[in-house]
Amino acid sequence: MLISSLFLLNVRVAAEQVLIHVFHWPATSSDYILTTEAAASVGSITHSTILCPVLYLALRMLPYRPSAKLEDAPKWYQQLVDAMLQFCTGYMVYDTIVNIVYLRWQGMTQFPSFTMDDYLFLGHHFVTAMYMTQARVIKAGHQSAMMCMLLGELTNPFHNSYFIAERAVKLNCCNGPRMQSFFTFISIAFAATYNLMRVIVAPIILGYTSYDLAFTEQGRKNIPFSLRIFWNVMIWGVIFGSSACIIMCHGILVNFFAGTIVPDFQKGVAHEL
Repeated sequence: MLISSLFLLNVRVAAEQVLIHVFHWPATSSDYILTTEAAASVGSITHSTILCPVLYLALRMLPYRPSAKLEDAPKWYQQLVDAMLQFCTGYMVYDTIVNIVYLRWQGMTQFPSFTMDDYLFLGHHFVTAMYMTQARVIKAGHQSAMMCMLLGELTNPFHNSYFIAERAVKLNCCNGPRMQSFFTFISIAFAATYNLMRVIVAPIILGYTSYDLAFTEQGRKNIPFSLRIFWNVMIWGVIFGSSACIIMCHGILVNFFAGTIVPDFQKGVAHEL
């Protein structure tokens, strides 16, 4: 977990240097925060790009039984699952410290100044790290955690590419015709994939996951009662906690199909979609 955190930190630092020295993003001005946020998104994309293919293959190797015991699987599978749970937990630790607390730290007050979105991300990171760690401790329920991870991270590359493009079109160094076209494309790709996963796919699969954890004999046997309640609250808390982003993505798609997406890129500022 710690090695994963350090690896992703190095990715973020390298991404920031590339943005500054290759693509000429701000390094000292008031717009420097845009550079740091874009570099943070590169770290997030790296995490999900490594994690999702492995999770997909691992979930296909054995029948999907959300409350199954880990010791019933082959030894190599147990090691693979443990590695992926630790890798994702390492990302949550890294993202919390470096991309939320550090970015919001106020030098004068010596205390971070969080926005409402920051509090939502902190809550999300805490509960998901708890979920993954608890599954590792009791050595059961790992497949439910892996499915939550996969469904949550599949859209991450589109989501964070949208974040990067949104910041790029606000900068004179990067706001050209190609970036404007990419921003429009990635906005639609992000909105469509996010709402597909969060509104349709995830509720269906996680509905079965919740049923298996809460009501099956295997779930009652392998997962303590308190964790069955806690995990289900976390699963649906994350789903319903996505409502603001779902509404935003819905607005992007409505504008697209209505033919009214016409971003205003004058002076390097993108019109809010």
